[in-house]
Amino acid sequence: MPRDLNQAVRAIIAETFDVPAGSITDDAVADDIDGWDSLSHTVLMIRLQNAFGIRIPETVAAEAATVGELTAAVAAIAAAGARA
Repeated sequence: MPRDLNQAVRAIIAETFDVPAGSITDDAVADDIDGWDSLSHTVLMIRLQNAFGIRIPETVAAEAATVGELTAAVAAIAAAGARA
């Protein structure tokens, strides 16, 4: 996965939850990040979709358990050309 995509996803997560991007690891889960609840998860998905011009299916949004899984899903969707 491109390093810049990985950094961009982390930057969006950091901005959404007001945390340092450097504190976000691939194995981080929602419970590791203050304020990451179901409502803010929806906000994050919208921000990711807007940033990358993609559509993240609800199943992917619900099943990506870690930041690494979410980043990989965004990369795969972008590569497949699933545009919003």
